[in-house]
Amino acid sequence: MVQKKDTAKTERGGAQRRFSLDRIKIPKAADVLASHLRDEIVQGRIANGEMLPNERELADNSGLSRSSVREALRMLEIEGLLVTKQGRNGGSMVCQPSRDTIVKTVNLYISSRKTRLSSLVEARSAIEPSAAMLAARYRTAEDVEAISAHHQRLLDNLDDLDGFLRANIDWHMAIVHASHNDLLIAFMESIAQSVYAVTNVENLNPEGVRQKVAKVHGLITDAIKAGDPAEAKRLMDRHVNAYAEHIGMTA
Repeated sequence: MVQKKDTAKTERGGAQRRFSLDRIKIPKAADVLASHLRDEIVQGRIANGEMLPNERELADNSGLSRSSVREALRMLEIEGLLVTKQGRNGGSMVCQPSRDTIVKTVNLYISSRKTRLSSLVEARSAIEPSAAMLAARYRTAEDVEAISAHHQRLLDNLDDLDGFLRANIDWHMAIVHASHNDLLIAFMESIAQSVYAVTNVENLNPEGVRQKVAKVHGLITDAIKAGDPAEAKRLMDRHVNAYAEHIGMTA
């Protein structure tokens, strides 16, 4: 809580004016060093795979204590920006952010917060219609082949709940990958397995629901094959929101 110190000052005519001074917060040395190194890494001024100077050199160059340097390096390692190598030639190696960095962070967040099923499904509803639209626009022959193959797997597993759900997740992810948008791919990869885990129950996916899912999947696959972004988005929006409503009614 910010503490304020009031001071009185006599103005002309005897009136008093009061002013307050916010207490100045000085950042920790480790935070300052971590911020500087983080910026150097994400801006690419320190190359991926490059070894940082050892603790003693960093302390000498920065003018900070070795304990502050050690704390800063530990912070960046937790963030996934550094990897510690052991051995004679060991030290801190730069590891620039990747899609896996996002996936691991979001997965950890979902697990630690025990995110509700409805939140996961709503996140899909926000992402997947746009991904389907982009997939219809940018899909390659290989993308179409993958989407079609996963759809066929889904049809072949209508009587096998686990096989059906795995094929379902793979089909959705194939469409997101076909969008060729790194952020959408990272976000969906972050939640896909959690969605699978919490929906892998019979009462959420009875035979009638599976039949409806298979039918709309076929329509969306056809729209993407045909290169129709508007139709692919419309169908996917209707599909994921219908499932979200179904989850709300039966969960």
